[in-house]
Amino acid sequence: MKSFKASELSVAQVHNYLQHAVAPRPIALVSTIDRDGKVNLSPFSFFNLFSANPPVVIFSPSRRVRDNTTKHTLDNLYEVRECVVNMVDYAMVTKVNQTSAEYAKGINEFNEAGLTPVPSVVVRPPRVAESPVQLECRVKHIMPLGTGPGAGNLVIAEVEQLHFNEKLFDDDGKVVQQNFDLVARMGADWYCRTTDLFELKKPI
Repeated sequence: MKSFKASELSVAQVHNYLQHAVAPRPIALVSTIDRDGKVNLSPFSFFNLFSANPPVVIFSPSRRVRDNTTKHTLDNLYEVRECVVNMVDYAMVTKVNQTSAEYAKGINEFNEAGLTPVPSVVVRPPRVAESPVQLECRVKHIMPLGTGPGAGNLVIAEVEQLHFNEKLFDDDGKVVQQNFDLVARMGADWYCRTTDLFELKKPI
């Protein structure tokens, strides 16, 4: 067993080790707008569901390791505290990966990646038509975890409107997990696909 003291590692090393170890991580493809209405679309794997009552998801746009700048998603959320969390399935993952490129502010990643914006119901940022599940959210809190390179910023977002593709349900209206075909992030450039599923009954 190799053991490391986090304070003695570089930020890049910590980032690399933890991304490989804390995996798989679900992907939030987050759409936002700035105060001028310009759209941004970016994926985040520092993301999960944290509450059902109220329904809350949290994702973290980290400061860039190389130059300590913030991402357009975070900048936009300070201006307009609304977003859509779009889940990512295998059919769209290549296009989603394209949205992670470093585009200049104001460039619409929907156009660059070939994804389709559709109007939301209760928030201003658009949804991603290709996504099997789209969660319209209002941001309740933004919590910076630090000010240095690699520092996270917890975006605590309450889900106000849920959209599920009809293919995710059976004829009786029950959600079918096998129909989602979601993907998740691993370390480096690795992803995984949720095709090898198994079920365990909860103990009494």
